[in-house]
Amino acid sequence: MSDSELKCSLLWTLCRKHRWGGPITKRDLVDFALQSSDQGRGKQLVDELIKEPYITLTRNDGYRVKNDPDSQAQAAYRLTTTCGYDEFRVEATLSRFEDAGGFDEYDQQAVLSDLRGW
Repeated sequence: MSDSELKCSLLWTLCRKHRWGGPITKRDLVDFALQSSDQGRGKQLVDELIKEPYITLTRNDGYRVKNDPDSQAQAAYRLTTTCGYDEFRVEATLSRFEDAGGFDEYDQQAVLSDLRGW
């Protein structure tokens, strides 16, 4: 898998974990998201991923997607444009984004302009 594909898997797992309400440690994120053969590189890439503006560190040394619509919009567009995930699945996973109107309410280019390329 490419670095971008690995980051996509890490982000999707983080978003899914977010959906169920709990933060996740870097180690657990890599373990849940990646096959053992990709976990070495994944440990390095997770350090890049958690620097994204839509991810936050919690008090328990866990990470999650920020719980506001604008941050979730950034994660949503990253997942659909960079990673190729289906809009319906992404909206259903990121509830604050969906509640704010989802892809119909945000301008893709404006949202993506604040993100670095992968």
